[in-house]
Amino acid sequence: MFVLGINTGTSVDAVDLALVEWRDPSGLQDYEVKIEDSFSFEPELRKEFEKIINKQNACFDEVSDLNFAFSRFLAEIVNEFKDKHSVQIDLIGVHGQTIFHGQKSTWQLCDGSIIANITGIDTVSDFRPADMAQGGCGAPLISFLDEKLLRKPGENLATLNIGGIANITILEEGKATVAYDTGPGNTLIDNLCQKLFNKNFDQDGEIAFKGRINEKFIDSIIDSTEYFKEAPPKSTGRELFNHKYADKFLDLGNTQNILASVSYLTVRTISQELRKFNIDKVFISGGGIKNKFIMEKLSQDNPQFKFINHDETGIKSQYKEAILFSLLAFTSYNKIPNNVPSSTGAKKEVILGKISYVK
Repeated sequence: MFVLGINTGTSVDAVDLALVEWRDPSGLQDYEVKIEDSFSFEPELRKEFEKIINKQNACFDEVSDLNFAFSRFLAEIVNEFKDKHSVQIDLIGVHGQTIFHGQKSTWQLCDGSIIANITGIDTVSDFRPADMAQGGCGAPLISFLDEKLLRKPGENLATLNIGGIANITILEEGKATVAYDTGPGNTLIDNLCQKLFNKNFDQDGEIAFKGRINEKFIDSIIDSTEYFKEAPPKSTGRELFNHKYADKFLDLGNTQNILASVSYLTVRTISQELRKFNIDKVFISGGGIKNKFIMEKLSQDNPQFKFINHDETGIKSQYKEAILFSLLAFTSYNKIPNNVPSSTGAKKEVILGKISYVK
């Protein structure tokens, strides 16, 4: 079965697609990634998402209109992808765009039935609620891919994804898979880059390298944030790590010091979690791997770990989450449980996703 996975991510900067051929529902490691591609996010839609996510409020008509417009936008990209590559697509898996994710509820904008009817392809969407109905966090979803495709006998490893939010999966031999969000990834950095430098992000960490890290300030930020003290399973998002949280760093005054310190917060909060486990190597994915400041500081602060680009696993960093949504759609369609209760805290295994069929 040829399943197209679609991911937009917390940063709302691009749409990544991965077409994967899954050959056997009973043996998920029998697969082949056929085509990967990326499309630009529609600027007006991005503005609307940023407004809703940052302010955490909107009128019902604004949210409803955005939901339909975004779904149509994704459907058009699927049709463009199909025409561009002249490929067969049997099923679509799409996560949608998270506008809120809390302990009691979650909300991803994207209507699978709109995508299915415009593309003519059955579509699986809305993957988090089933896990939350069983008492789970509904996240991280990526632990299912890590457990099924990356876990190997005799190895103690971790995966680290640095997107808008950073998350880890711990795969220790003989132990259940553990996965959770460590805290901010790129989202606070991007927010302050836009505010202070009129840039979407800190290219290669260049601005951060010019600044001085204020470790005492970072200590106070960590101590005053309850999320960092909570035990997993746990998940977070831009409802906490948003522009209001980023504004705390403005007290540092010097703009380069602000970027250095907010970037190092990402490093510190990742490091303090990885050190809790018996692991040897860490496979890194996400946009954060392009930030040389973050990568350098992670290596300097954690010489006991070998940090490896996720591409070396055979799953490209940029498209890992698109491949995940292809996998989740395939397993949902075949009625295979696809959450990881040891990671999310759910009471039992469930089948994630809602299927929108076409005639």
